[in-house]
Amino acid sequence: MPLDAEEIPDWRARRREVILNAAVELFAGRDYASVQVEEVAKRAGVGKATLYRYFPSKEELYLESLERALGGLEQKLNAEIAPQQVPASVRLSAMVSALVGTLSEQLQTLKRLGGEQSDLADRTRRIIGRRSERTATALQQVMADGMASGEFRKIDLEIVPLLVIGMVRGGIMQMDERPREALERSVIDFLMSGLTNLPPFI
Repeated sequence: MPLDAEEIPDWRARRREVILNAAVELFAGRDYASVQVEEVAKRAGVGKATLYRYFPSKEELYLESLERALGGLEQKLNAEIAPQQVPASVRLSAMVSALVGTLSEQLQTLKRLGGEQSDLADRTRRIIGRRSERTATALQQVMADGMASGEFRKIDLEIVPLLVIGMVRGGIMQMDERPREALERSVIDFLMSGLTNLPPFI
């Protein structure tokens, strides 16, 4: 029995999702060169030729997987905005943890791109920069909650969220083998010391 026209796009969309999810898993925490298209296809349970019908190049596959990973980060951050009965300091700490966790994985490729891959590095930076605006908005909302409740002192809500993102990105790009947990603790400690009178994060 032939498929209805409406069923075909759904089937193709599901296969595309499987391939993309496999790419997200493999690119996380690894540099671009170490991930092979054949490896992604095998993880997704499809042939290499099938993968190329959905993603015309490894570069496009990587960039879409980056978009997917950063979209997941935005969902995590937005989930921390709503529960206003939870102290802003707790929600903001959770946001920093999510930010460090995701960017620690996704920036590994950017740290190693260069030379003939400079165009890919530029496109990667543009995606991260565009997504950073949404990240800053989420951080801003929780910081505003903290100011309104008296938990945080008055700060510049336009600048401080951007400083947090820059601190995380800069720390990741400069760190070599140090564990990301150390960066997470340091950023939260530094941030909370500046925003509140709470004891440092331990």
